[in-house]
Amino acid sequence: MVEKFYIEGMTCAVCVQTIEKAIGKLQGVKSVKVSLISKTMVVEYEGLLTAQQIISATNKLGYTATLFGKQMDKKSSSNLLKDRFILSLILLLPLMYFSMGNMFGLPTPNQRVNLVILMVLALIIMIINKSFFVKGFKAILNLSPNMDTLVSLGSLSAFVYSFVSTIIFFAKGTEHHYFYEASAMVLTLVTLGKWLEEISKKRTGEEIDKLYKMMPNHITVLRDGVEVQIEIQNLVQGDKVVCKMGDFVCVDGIVLEGVCTIDKSAITGESLPIECPAESTITSGSIVKSGYAIIEAQQVGNETFFSKMIESVKNAGSSKAPIQKLADKVSKFFVPIVVCIALLTFALWYLFSLDLYKAFNFAISVLVISCPCALGLATPVAVMCAMGKGASLGILYKDAESLQKAEKINCVLLDKTATLTEGKPQVTKFVNLSNIESQELFSICYALEEKSNHPFAESIKDFCKSSWHKVSNYNYLVGEGIVAKVQGKTYYLGNFKRNEIASEYQTASVILSNDSQVLGVFFVKDCIKQKSLELITQLKKMGIKTAMVTGDSAQISQEIAQELQIEQVISNVLPQDKLNVVLDYKKQGYFVAMVGDGINDSPALKEADLGIAMASGTDVAIDSADVVVNGSPLAVSDCLKLSKKSVNIIRGNLFWAFIYNVLAIPLSAGAFDFLNISLTPAIASVCMCCSSLFVVLNALRIRKFNKKSKNKEGDKMLIKIEGMMCKHCQARVNQILSNLNGVSDVKINLKKGTAEISGTPNVFELKQAIEQGGYKVVDVKE
Repeated sequence: MVEKFYIEGMTCAVCVQTIEKAIGKLQGVKSVKVSLISKTMVVEYEGLLTAQQIISATNKLGYTATLFGKQMDKKSSSNLLKDRFILSLILLLPLMYFSMGNMFGLPTPNQRVNLVILMVLALIIMIINKSFFVKGFKAILNLSPNMDTLVSLGSLSAFVYSFVSTIIFFAKGTEHHYFYEASAMVLTLVTLGKWLEEISKKRTGEEIDKLYKMMPNHITVLRDGVEVQIEIQNLVQGDKVVCKMGDFVCVDGIVLEGVCTIDKSAITGESLPIECPAESTITSGSIVKSGYAIIEAQQVGNETFFSKMIESVKNAGSSKAPIQKLADKVSKFFVPIVVCIALLTFALWYLFSLDLYKAFNFAISVLVISCPCALGLATPVAVMCAMGKGASLGILYKDAESLQKAEKINCVLLDKTATLTEGKPQVTKFVNLSNIESQELFSICYALEEKSNHPFAESIKDFCKSSWHKVSNYNYLVGEGIVAKVQGKTYYLGNFKRNEIASEYQTASVILSNDSQVLGVFFVKDCIKQKSLELITQLKKMGIKTAMVTGDSAQISQEIAQELQIEQVISNVLPQDKLNVVLDYKKQGYFVAMVGDGINDSPALKEADLGIAMASGTDVAIDSADVVVNGSPLAVSDCLKLSKKSVNIIRGNLFWAFIYNVLAIPLSAGAFDFLNISLTPAIASVCMCCSSLFVVLNALRIRKFNKKSKNKEGDKMLIKIEGMMCKHCQARVNQILSNLNGVSDVKINLKKGTAEISGTPNVFELKQAIEQGGYKVVDVKE
């Protein structure tokens, strides 16, 4: 059984290790994973062990555990820390006045009254921040001291020293140095730092929170033919969901009626609208930009693609990257070593200087300045940021290890079909070789293909649009095509009379003929995806070797490769051959990524150093991959770029965390006192807080990562067109361009003979469409 828990009270990597170690020892526990950033624990267990026993064991360690989703609606951690800081600050200000006022000539009570006021104020501040002491000393009892231990020891040592000195003063009247202000200031400043850190950590998951906030509370459904609003949790499979302009699609289903245009940028990173007519599938996470549709819900609630995507990202963000292992090992021994250094500092300074104040000052500073938090936060905050940013770009890393591995990639092997190409045939051109009107031929072809289930049938019907003819004597000849009669005449549609007309890198051509002549030819092609060329260009700029590995024929593969400027092509390969190609490149010393979508790609995806699957691919391919990318091929390069940025930031964080402690501990121990350079406990606490904040704020730089693709929806393309003579021509060209994939806006200037479009169309297809309409493209400027 796998159970998820919510845990409050964790402050550093030592807390994570303490919980994992203790829960891992419970009988029946198979695995336990704790996330400092998301404050969660996932436990896989069996036997007689119960969730309540796991909660009890966690609570005994000094933390507060509840079943995930059932935690009480209390104040958030940041609000609690904020309240504690404000109360502490209100009391700290008068404490500082009574402690230091006489130094500036300000009126203060006599020494005895002054000491009592200082002691009471410091004690109240310690009570307000008692959680440091409770957690810190529980951690000692569990033999796993943490950051709270260091803070509580530092504050308590200062207070005890001051209290003993006060008693001596009251008994003998002997003057002493006091640390009441240090005892209170350490707690106040550390609380401020933890509050700011908590606020910053929340920002690491903002990309995921944005996705959550998109989900509406209520939704409109059809019940007995009437539109009614229901709460989203009451949705069930089979409900007919009504979606209008601006609505969020919160189900996976099929459009029963209506036509709508949707924006899938939340789940693919691509903002170009997609038209969804009746009978088309639609996924949750989309937003209806225009139109109206009734969708039959096939998946609802946690079973939708959108919900699974968010859960996947959250789980991945909670995982540990291999680079974190060193920090975890150091954190395990960090606090005991610091305590020993503090004791040694006190002993040496008192032994050689006989100055009890200085010895205490340096020892307390060592306890306070040491920061296991920075070590613990260095990796997880960056991982969570990267996972959230990746999700907003349509990139799903399955775990933190996948994120780290992507940074090393220097060779990308790409499948062709449905990875670089659309994966479905499309008619790119029709040549009329007869005296019959093209529309008449289109009507005949549509009627002939209406009963066919051949892969080319849908593409020809999409091209021909509709028919006013009826077919008789229909006959399908395997390997050749369709023979049928239309209005008493026999027509042949297929490859009956293939000739030199079917040329120019077309995957295939479909011939229409009658008993006496060839009437026309459809050029059918598996079109290249938008931005596939830009992907190859970007990979080359990154210094990454690229190669296309496909089971398709050499001729077709070479034509596609030439258009995409891919230098190396390996064609006619079987699934085992793809695996061998991956192994071969790995033997050459490359760190290999395989990009694919089909069952035949899964062995190679599994064997590659990094498997990248297209989200539209098969379940087998997706399960075999380390990363799943949605939308355009550019998500592949974005996946690698985001990884490089994230891993560099993690390395920077770890370097800072280590170097900070290496330099700060000797400084606070008085190693540079001979140069009159030393720290008070208050300054040491500020340094400690700044160290934690630095790694969190540095990780937040990942949120600024953005695709730098030139082709965005707002980009313009100016086309010089010859042959537009009138308003009818203008309307015709407008229609041709508007129907192209990737075009979001069209403006025709009839007088200048130009068309300005916004979007990311394939230029080749654009030219073909315009020229097929009877016009000539003179120039295209991007």
